Amino acid sequence: MWIIELMGWFGAFFLALQGVSQLIKTIKTRDFSGLSRLMILFWFLGEIFILVYIFYQEKLQWPLVFNYVLNIFICTTILGVFVYEQRRIKKNRNEKQKELRASDKIKNF
Repeated sequence: MWIIELMGWFGAFFLALQGVSQLIKTIKTRDFSGLSRLMILFWFLGEIFILVYIFYQEKLQWPLVFNYVLNIFICTTILGVFVYEQRRIKKNRNEKQKELRASDKIKNF
């Protein structure tokens, strides 16, 4: 039976790795164009609901808990980086608009 438990741990590990690879790519490139915010939100909510479900089972399955907790962390981090980047882009846009207005005032003076 230990082989089945080991397979569960390997499965949980590899499923979590898919999220880690996306997280690393997203942080490095700061490109969210290939990611749907709705998909990430549904992924996050699905992980939360399944984790709650697992905790209410008679026998706690630790490979699943590991997978879902790690995926919740990954989803949260991706969403956090997305929000941070959106705010940074908006701030840069506002600063450029202020600079353009200031330069227009100088030209019109």
